Amino acid sequence: MRAELIQELQLLQNSRANKFADDLSDRLKSSVDLVTEKVNSSISKRGNMLMLLEKKFDFSTIRKFKSKFFK
Repeated sequence: MRAELIQELQLLQNSRANKFADDLSDRLKSSVDLVTEKVNSSISKRGNMLMLLEKKFDFSTIRKFKSKFFK
């Protein structure tokens, strides 16, 4: 009987430990997912801004500066 009680206690402790580990890993995973989403969003915004800047940039202006200052 005593061995059965000890075994039940061990099973209960293992169950609690597994539940705690699962909760902790879920919290960590959700935090990592949130950070990843924010980083991806900021990189995407920066990329879009650079593409718009390149689109608006006039390369003929550079050629004028180059010919004027680097003769």
